[in-house]
Amino acid sequence: MGLGKSIEFISFRTLVDEKAPTLIVCPKSLIYNWRNEFKKRNPTSKCYLVDGNKATRLSILSKAKNTNDVIIVSYDSLRSDIDQFKEIHFAIVCLDEAQYIKNSFTQKSKAVKQLDSTSRFALTGTPIENSLTDLWSIFDFLMPRYLSSEDNFSKEYESTFKNDDETSRKKLLAKITPFILRRSKDDVLTDLPPKTTEVINIAMSSKQSELYNAYV
Repeated sequence: MGLGKSIEFISFRTLVDEKAPTLIVCPKSLIYNWRNEFKKRNPTSKCYLVDGNKATRLSILSKAKNTNDVIIVSYDSLRSDIDQFKEIHFAIVCLDEAQYIKNSFTQKSKAVKQLDSTSRFALTGTPIENSLTDLWSIFDFLMPRYLSSEDNFSKEYESTFKNDDETSRKKLLAKITPFILRRSKDDVLTDLPPKTTEVINIAMSSKQSELYNAYV
């Protein structure tokens, strides 16, 4: 976290001249962060936030689908509107917090894997949270079948990793390393500015306070 994944992606996108939109899929809490980052880092990019009720989301998507602009949507909204999204060809699809698709059986995972795009990226600081198959699911989005089926992957790597099989570990690393850009704090520490802390207090409205107190 905080090692420049979003900035690197925004920089890369400026090099792409395909006449198709770029799609960013992220948690709901980050959709405005992404728009703000584009305004700051690449102010010439127009961003469409596909948010609101279903009618509003589809109206925004209809305006954006034939542009070269950036479309930002949450995982949940994408899952709900996948029939409309999968009809669009994207220049790039980028998953932020890609560990959200670590379980290949969830509707979120199935939805993103139906998208049509020229290029695919997955941004995450935690590609493996529960088991090695988390990594398989992310790669299944990036390059379907590259790591074989989930069952075969689990049999070939997951059990051997638990037994500290060095041969198996090296074999998997050889397959995935060419497709991973990994940055550690040691790589970027000298480039990071001093830490700043800003505290913003926001008072609740009367309705929010009433709802909050009811839950309490």
